[in-house]
Amino acid sequence: MATELMSARMMAPYFGSSLFVWATVLALTLGGLTIGYFLGGNISQHERKDKFLLLTLLYCGVLIMIMPFVAQWVLNFAHLLSFRDAVISSGLIIIIPPVVGMGMVSPLVVANLDSSAETSGKRAGLVYAISTTGGITFTFLFGFYVIPNFGLIVPSIITGFVLGIIPAILIFKNGWKKPGVFMIALLFTVGYHAWQKRLQSGVIDVLYQEEGILGQVLVADIPVMHHDSIQTDRTLFVNRVIQTSFNTQNQQYNDYDYFNVTQDVITKFPKGSSLLLLGLGGGVIANDAVKKGFVVDAIELDKRIIHVAREYFNLSDSVNVIMDDARRFINNVDKKYDLIIFDLFRGEETPAHVFTAESMSKTRRMLKPGGMALINSNGYYKDDIGKGNRSLFKTIRAMGLFTEIYLTDSIEAKSNSIFVFSNSMDAFEDKVPQYMQNHFISKDSIDVNDAIILTDQRPVLDYLNEDATRAWRMGYMAYMKSFYTSNHIPLFN
Repeated sequence: MATELMSARMMAPYFGSSLFVWATVLALTLGGLTIGYFLGGNISQHERKDKFLLLTLLYCGVLIMIMPFVAQWVLNFAHLLSFRDAVISSGLIIIIPPVVGMGMVSPLVVANLDSSAETSGKRAGLVYAISTTGGITFTFLFGFYVIPNFGLIVPSIITGFVLGIIPAILIFKNGWKKPGVFMIALLFTVGYHAWQKRLQSGVIDVLYQEEGILGQVLVADIPVMHHDSIQTDRTLFVNRVIQTSFNTQNQQYNDYDYFNVTQDVITKFPKGSSLLLLGLGGGVIANDAVKKGFVVDAIELDKRIIHVAREYFNLSDSVNVIMDDARRFINNVDKKYDLIIFDLFRGEETPAHVFTAESMSKTRRMLKPGGMALINSNGYYKDDIGKGNRSLFKTIRAMGLFTEIYLTDSIEAKSNSIFVFSNSMDAFEDKVPQYMQNHFISKDSIDVNDAIILTDQRPVLDYLNEDATRAWRMGYMAYMKSFYTSNHIPLFN
């Protein structure tokens, strides 16, 4: 289970953490275990099954130690394939070899413990119970402590070393085979890790990089050309997708179309208005609202984002940050707001459980009279690739909310879709800038016949957005890949 979690996190900076990626990781893990159980069962009939058990553990240790470097090498070629083929082929190379080996261990352990028919069932049950308990323990340990605190490379090296060192000693002691491959793998991984650390001391200053269940968070100072002079942009990446960019010289956030639109909407509200911001990012919107006199509550599930917003992006102390899941907060809060903004991108992904009819109904009750809500989404709304946004539009309207969509760019692939909705049609006249009103997408052009109403029983927005997610992710990574490699920024630490 620790290997499964680490492999999924290794793939996240390149492929994201979408439903398709997680489904691939889970399927390949189960497939690898199936192969391992079958091979281990057959090998357990061998006369020297004790030797095969030690060799299997040894090579599992080697494969886990080198897994981060295999992943980095494989992902360098991922752009040559389509998204789906790249995810599956990368997973086959990264996940299958160590998982097959670990699947072989349990049958070999059972065979070495007892060969009598009377007690074999009891022993097998005990082995698999201990194995499953270990899986549960290490899932929690790696998911909530090891990976967030130590990254991926060091835990891989240590896990592989711990798994392989005792078998290596016993193999050497029995004179079966010198475990030189184990020592070579250990020296290689430690040396390669140290070499990568030295390469990072280039023109790009990585201030913060941390892995976790919710994805990779990276903050870097990047020299860029601004008005004929080299200045520094401090940039927040989540799974290698830019979330916030801040110019350290003029202390200003860099312009992005979505940010400019929210700025203009916020300006339409009087001072003292209340804002609920679901998704903090670097704190751009929160800081802008505070400067304009808003009282701001910001909901953020990832404590790392809260930390970097305060530490590296000058998040105002006036912003009331609450660490919580957006949907859980919506379900439990009694407070009402003038403006609610859903900015819940994690990389390019949106959490499906937040965008359901039940959630939108609760959001409606959270709006003050004349209040308004915005949702930031991808720019696709036509054809199959836009079915997710069309379904979200249909869901919001089904809750009796007046709803419009504004695109930040005429090209869908480059655009954000901003859903604007309210209890009152009058709010659009009072609180939406005229240029947005003039360029709302015509409802006649939004074909909702094939769209569905998203519900808690059918929260499938991530599935419906899968094509959009893949297109956006691969287009972005193709554009940014040379930037990461030329500046020696590793996929993970």
